[in-house]
Amino acid sequence: MSQIGRFESSGQKHTVNAEGREVLPRALSHLLPYAGKVVLLAAAYFAAVKLALIAAIPPGYATAVWPPSGIALAAVLLFGNRVWPGVWLGAALVNLTVKSSLTAALLMGTGNTLEALAGAALMRRYLGVPCNFARGEDVIEFVAIAALSSAIAASVAAAPLALIHSLPSQALLSNWWTWWQGDVMGIVIVAPLILSWSVRGETRWPWWKIAEGACLAGPMLATTYAIFSDGSAERLPSLQLSFAILPFVIWAALRFPQREVATVNALVCAIAVWFTLEGRGPFASAPLNASLLLLLAFMSTVVTTGLVLSAVVGERARAIEALRRALQNLKEETIRDPLTGLYNRRFLGDYLSRELIRAKREGGRVALIMIDLDRFKQINDTAGHAAGDLVLMEIATLLKRHIRGSDIACRYGGEEFTLVLPNATPESALRKAEAICSAIREDRDRLLEVTASLGVALFPDHAADAESSLRAADEALYEAKRKGRNRVKIFADAAAKPAATRVAGVKYARS
Repeated sequence: MSQIGRFESSGQKHTVNAEGREVLPRALSHLLPYAGKVVLLAAAYFAAVKLALIAAIPPGYATAVWPPSGIALAAVLLFGNRVWPGVWLGAALVNLTVKSSLTAALLMGTGNTLEALAGAALMRRYLGVPCNFARGEDVIEFVAIAALSSAIAASVAAAPLALIHSLPSQALLSNWWTWWQGDVMGIVIVAPLILSWSVRGETRWPWWKIAEGACLAGPMLATTYAIFSDGSAERLPSLQLSFAILPFVIWAALRFPQREVATVNALVCAIAVWFTLEGRGPFASAPLNASLLLLLAFMSTVVTTGLVLSAVVGERARAIEALRRALQNLKEETIRDPLTGLYNRRFLGDYLSRELIRAKREGGRVALIMIDLDRFKQINDTAGHAAGDLVLMEIATLLKRHIRGSDIACRYGGEEFTLVLPNATPESALRKAEAICSAIREDRDRLLEVTASLGVALFPDHAADAESSLRAADEALYEAKRKGRNRVKIFADAAAKPAATRVAGVKYARS
């Protein structure tokens, strides 16, 4: 494998291989990807225009939907303003191929480029980047931006039309309107489609989601085809029947992500435009301008319904998820100790009662280990409470490392901790306690030479309920303190000793 290196000469950076040959100037290595994007965008724009011109309405080659405008806006949003030459080049070249003069081609290319740049600037300003139409208001603003930016391209395009075809003002205004609405619909339909598919979605649908998608796509396409392929467009009911497609759009918006909704919108609009221009379907019987107006109303209704409803559903889902997280955080705050992150005493009582009921039902055991740090008050007095808090956090981390997934660790209060070990035996509980005691004793540097005394008790061996189980573990802990601290005692060893270590739930002072 050859090695690559870099050197600078005359202020320019170069890339060389192991033999010292220059491979590629650094500036050129950055320029090539950019040039590739520009060329690909120009080619995509050129191809999209050629496809759109199949359904063009002369003069001026205006169409009911102008997909290149949506492609240009999406490209500028995804790759930045620096790819504008691709839009300009594609638009200018394609206009030259339809017998436009050089001046007209350059003007149209400029108008289409300004449309994309203006639309992208407005979307970045008001919708942010990336634009994912997260709210219903975002969709409304997006449609308004599409209408505003499309006016730029339509106005610039009207100039060469007036010069070349010498159209009267009424015809020029009609053509401007047709051009404008085609660009608006191209942006509203195509841009969300590209933007939504540029983001990674769910990697794999479950089988039931695939089945639901098939149940949606099949009837939707069949209904759309049946409505718009009908050659008898004289009946008024067929015009009203065209909106029978809306339930499928609503279904998609309620049940599927935004990119699937954008795909449904694009498919429905493509079928409607194609058959209308073929002279078939409910919109084909009217005069040309009226037919385009009806088609515009239909597509606007379908697209805005799908996008707005999808955004509102997504916004509602995010609000529910945020509320769920907030409730979960609130619950965690009520059951967690804020310093150590361990469960608190309140949670311990509820959890222990449930575990004892389960153990009694299944004939199992539950072990409790009570841990108290020896002479912890001296750390607070000599090193300060901040150092004491650090020790408590280190102890909490140590306890988490020593428990199983089924065990829990709680901060019982002050420098005292409690472990609950379901399905434990006296031997396993004692081994666990000894391991913790040894780990605390050996970690002298980080724990400021603190040691711990531990008491072990088991249900139902040493107690009949949660309260007596805690009392038994506490009595064993008291015995460990009395025997010299830094050790483990199980309740069986402490049974003959003084029993009362708490009065009214208040622990006697120990050190």
